[in-house]
Amino acid sequence: MRRMLEDSNLDLVRQSRLLIDLIDQALSAPLLAPYRQRVRDLCAQMAADAQRNLDDLKHDLPSTFEAILSNTQAVASYLDIVGSRFTGPILRGRVDDDVMLAVLQWLHSTHAMTKSHPFAFGDGGFSVYHDLKFPTIYFLPASRQLTLLYVPLFFHEYGHVLYRFHKPEMDDLVKEFQQVVSAHAAPATIRERGTGGQDDDFRAKLVLAWYPWAQEFFCDAIGLTIGGAAYLQAFSHYLRLRSKEQYYRPRKAQLESRHPVTLLRVRMLADRARKLGLTSLADSVESAWISCAKLMRITEDYEGTWSDDFLVPLRKTLDDMIEEANPVTSEMLRPTVAASPVHLCNAAWEEFERSQANYAAWETQMVGQIRRNIASGDPWVTAATSG
Repeated sequence: MRRMLEDSNLDLVRQSRLLIDLIDQALSAPLLAPYRQRVRDLCAQMAADAQRNLDDLKHDLPSTFEAILSNTQAVASYLDIVGSRFTGPILRGRVDDDVMLAVLQWLHSTHAMTKSHPFAFGDGGFSVYHDLKFPTIYFLPASRQLTLLYVPLFFHEYGHVLYRFHKPEMDDLVKEFQQVVSAHAAPATIRERGTGGQDDDFRAKLVLAWYPWAQEFFCDAIGLTIGGAAYLQAFSHYLRLRSKEQYYRPRKAQLESRHPVTLLRVRMLADRARKLGLTSLADSVESAWISCAKLMRITEDYEGTWSDDFLVPLRKTLDDMIEEANPVTSEMLRPTVAASPVHLCNAAWEEFERSQANYAAWETQMVGQIRRNIASGDPWVTAATSG
């Protein structure tokens, strides 16, 4: 047993040090430095923990082997997470990463709870890995890493981070809404689906499903709160032609998904956008989605997972969650609008709607201006007022 433990810990020390070497040799943007240092520290800690196991094994005390085994397993588990998930954004680093990192730096700087929290981004579909014990990683498709139109989708992912920082309070608010769902989803208020036992099973699953769904509605509300019109446009354009599943999913598929049907999310976003004075855009977005649904021959039907009775309570829940999270808002940015990426994203959508033929050249100019300004410490002022 001692030999096996020694072999495993020697390997863990080597792996940890190899990752440190790879991190030190990688090309990465200066804005990634806090994240890079945090991941390097994690690797160094794993190497130190494995070395401590080796030092303990030198005493050759069989009574300690069980504890050393547990410690070895912990090091191996953490090292797998660090090596498979957290080193990727560093090792794939490119000079061009500075633009999106500047967006994320600005986003994190807008809130006291996130301004010192390390972050990075990696390749993948729009999503986020958020665990307060580790740095946050935002994921976006490689083809979107030098564009401005879909930057507002980051604001949704940032909502997940804010939820995690406020999790106890957020969970309490979601539980209150789940009680509304439970009360309304009684057999008398949903379409009959066989026996009472089946209805009870559906009701229980629906209440559970609304836990992640409420979070998605909250993150959409965060996106709209921060990004304004640009978020609603980015969300709609990115998803409206993806698949029929954005418009309709059978009940079972809905209950097994962490995301509510996207058409319902659009309905809620449009409802909230009207409260923000974006009535014309909200009407246009809803109309576009309904036109797509008709083209796909889809009838709007949520299979009993949504009731209009949920609308007012959900509005209130989202309002309370936004108040708790206290994000920066597009209205708060208005006096200094030229000093944030929100203005640039809204300008990008305005340019795109005005002239799609000229948009690519405009965007290239803006991205180039941002990159030239990053070294000055404020990449947004000149870019937002150029062109």
